Amino acid sequence: MIVVDKNKCVGCGLCTGACSFGAIAMEGKLPVIGDTCVFCEECVKACPVQALTNDSIAVRKQDFGAYAGMWAVMEMNNERGQLQKVSLELLSEAKRLADMLGEKVSAVLLCSDVPEDFEENAAEIGCDNVYIVKNDVLEQYDTERYTSAICALARQYKPAGILFPATENGRDLAPRVSCRLQVGLTADCTALDIDAERNLVQIRPTYGGNIMASIISPNHRPQLASVRPNVLLVNHAAKPAETKFTYVDMEMGVQDGRVKFLKAVEKDNVFRDVGEAGIVISGGYGIGDAESFRVLQKLAVRMDAAVGATRKAVDEGWAPFDVQVGQTGKTVAPELYIACGISGALQHTIGIKNAKHIIAINADPAAPIFAMSDVAIMGDAVQVLSKLCDRVEKYGRDTLLAGKE
Repeated sequence: MIVVDKNKCVGCGLCTGACSFGAIAMEGKLPVIGDTCVFCEECVKACPVQALTNDSIAVRKQDFGAYAGMWAVMEMNNERGQLQKVSLELLSEAKRLADMLGEKVSAVLLCSDVPEDFEENAAEIGCDNVYIVKNDVLEQYDTERYTSAICALARQYKPAGILFPATENGRDLAPRVSCRLQVGLTADCTALDIDAERNLVQIRPTYGGNIMASIISPNHRPQLASVRPNVLLVNHAAKPAETKFTYVDMEMGVQDGRVKFLKAVEKDNVFRDVGEAGIVISGGYGIGDAESFRVLQKLAVRMDAAVGATRKAVDEGWAPFDVQVGQTGKTVAPELYIACGISGALQHTIGIKNAKHIIAINADPAAPIFAMSDVAIMGDAVQVLSKLCDRVEKYGRDTLLAGKE
């Protein structure tokens, strides 16, 4: 809480003008802090005689001398027995941040079996340490077990920062770890940096993508952030690292889990994971209706591509939310992205900025999507999709992608 030193206060009232939340009122010659205070400390900075202090910061502030290094929490696709692509993106970014700090980078893997290529991938990125908790009960993601394991590792090895994937599992795990360790968390970051005070700067869009907020946790360690898939690049070190692998034994009985995994059921439809696909064909409101959207799905099946959609198309019920691409959906980075009937609003283009090649189909010559496209096709999206379907059926997917027809 904000504390007023009555012996120092001169009753100037500058603190009331500095408060953006109207939380300070002058009673006589002394300021009184109200319930709407958010502890932003603007009043503390404005006080010319240092009569205001944030008592909670003084109590909670830790000794950071024992905290060092950046961690990346790995996530596996248990059906394929492989690391998710976002894991290597996180590890590569953690390596970059650790280099800026002059510290080591570590990966954390919770699993029942270590992926075959994991050691090679970790070394090529330049990972210094890998902490592995291997147990049969970790084959499937479990909230309680994974949270307990990550917290135990963090308390034992004391990293300065931990990066989580902002996936379905990561968005469940990160806030639980944050709560148990009693530290802050910035979710769905799109960029990270280190400031002059060696704090992790966590950057994420807010207000519908109109503002980029830079957030720090200067008074707590470890610093936690979750990062969206496909917003970071995988960079390999100039020379593979001599990675140290540490297997950590933890007692994990069957009774420890509160949730029991029964089975995985594959979706019985054409919609696939857009975040992992090499080709994504997305439709927007310009497609017209649900029947026209099925033409897009037909082409996606023939091209072995994933179907994506804009928020408006999802709102219309043409596609499920889990294939929504953009600010409020998923970020994608395929080799080829085909935008059909999509105008190119900022909320959508934020999600496709890392696509290698973009083909846009739109009837509006002024559509903003054309400005960021490698190939622009002006015309009715449904008619163009129908012709592409015929071409793929006649000449084959590979011939069409090679540009031979």
